[in-house]
Amino acid sequence: MTAFGRLWRRAPLWRTSLFIMVGGMGMAAFFPTPTLKKHLPWLPGKTPGAVHAPTQSAQGNSGSTPNNSPDSVTAPDPGITQQGGLHLAGRIIPLPAGEWHPILAARTGPHGEISQQVLARTSLGVVSGVIVVEASQQPLPPQAVDDLERPCHDDRNYASQIVEKQGLVEECAYIGNAFILPGSPNGSPFVSAAFDRMNTLGFPIPPLMITLGWYHAAAQGTQGVQIEAVETLIAPIEPGSRQLLAPPPVWTKDGIKTNQAATKFISDVKAWMPGWTDLLRKGFDGKLDANAIPIAPTRDPSAPKTP
Repeated sequence: MTAFGRLWRRAPLWRTSLFIMVGGMGMAAFFPTPTLKKHLPWLPGKTPGAVHAPTQSAQGNSGSTPNNSPDSVTAPDPGITQQGGLHLAGRIIPLPAGEWHPILAARTGPHGEISQQVLARTSLGVVSGVIVVEASQQPLPPQAVDDLERPCHDDRNYASQIVEKQGLVEECAYIGNAFILPGSPNGSPFVSAAFDRMNTLGFPIPPLMITLGWYHAAAQGTQGVQIEAVETLIAPIEPGSRQLLAPPPVWTKDGIKTNQAATKFISDVKAWMPGWTDLLRKGFDGKLDANAIPIAPTRDPSAPKTP
């Protein structure tokens, strides 16, 4: 008999203490205190009094009066959870299925006319999705959309689609990948800061995510355009693990053809793309009811499994 076995049989008080310790850790995980949830937001439990609403404004996430000065940045409480949709720039941006934590929000532009926000979704304690939103609060000069379609012309994309109505609407969407390395997945200082904050807060982030980018611009009047850009990053991982479905080198346009799991995941993202981009478009056009967002288009391939 091992030393542990002898101790187990001969020390009932120690055995009882061990049971209490394990039980206490479980209770702390599923019913965390506000302080614990703040430092470990990926825990499965919910903080008492946490916000659970179908929609939540970007300004409201910070818990303080927003600073409307240009380039203002706020760090919302990551213990807040959001589902359904997000109110931003007077529009409703749908969120993929699951619970989302606000990470960073900002107002940029000469007059603070562009709102930005980053949210992260955790599933079984691991980041399974990140959404990056940028939306204009007021009309911008037409030059603001000169490079709108550039990401959709990248030959490395798994898929791309471009829609244009001359002089009225420009829209493009693409599916690509993002290696989560130190710094930003797309070179944006704002997104880089958001990922840095996630790392600081202890969010377990997979090394690679699949990106579905959607960019939309619509003319308003004769001198300006309204824009919205939504990048949805979803993790091709085993549920509850940071382990990728396939090694990082496989996740290239040609490499996925050699791996069945990677091929299926990208195929699933392509199948999800039309419904998701249509939902985003309805939000931009003001045709989305915040209290009645359809469920099916929000269920991305990495969405938490329903019971």
